[in-house]
Amino acid sequence: MKKNRDKKLIQYYADRAIEYEKTYQRPERQKDIASIHSILKKLFKGHNVLEIACGTGYWTETIASVANLVTATDINQEVLQIARNKKYTSNNVTFIQDDSLSINKIKGKFSAGFSGFWWSHILKSKLKTFLNIFHSKLQSDALVVFIDNLYTKNSSTPISRIDNEGNTYQIRTLEDGRKYEIVKNFPKKNEFAPILGDNIKNLNVKLLTYFWITSYNII
Repeated sequence: MKKNRDKKLIQYYADRAIEYEKTYQRPERQKDIASIHSILKKLFKGHNVLEIACGTGYWTETIASVANLVTATDINQEVLQIARNKKYTSNNVTFIQDDSLSINKIKGKFSAGFSGFWWSHILKSKLKTFLNIFHSKLQSDALVVFIDNLYTKNSSTPISRIDNEGNTYQIRTLEDGRKYEIVKNFPKKNEFAPILGDNIKNLNVKLLTYFWITSYNII
């Protein structure tokens, strides 16, 4: 059952590729979006960054403008094709098709890791395993940054159901009318420290109006 849900999520983002970035154009979210761009540019300046679940490269473009190198992964060729066609002025981005939960194809160590809007799609039972794998690809003392959605009334898609693990789901409708049920979790501010455990330091959780930003360093 969980494997089927994973396949549905993968297919949803493949089918949504051409309309994905419209979510960043919503007028009420522009202040938050501008803040995130500014924060990412400050945090990732000069780093060698591993980006997981890069999607269409919307945030890759911002990070690459200040980073030394960026290696960006996603499981879907549909979104990677869009990401590859963006202009990266420093020619410092490499894209790799890889499963964002296992990242088997990634070699070497990076001074920073990033993922935007991926944490919320990971089942709670898989989250710590994913974090351990992600951290294993990074150097000691590496910076890690996640960004994702807060649940905001009158802006977020309503939650359709909650499963036995406490994962929440939404029904997403594409512009052509196709519907997908996907996992979309909304962690509370006090949940990050227990999930991340003792092998991190400098944990900072910032709540904007529509999004959260979590950053820390690996010990």
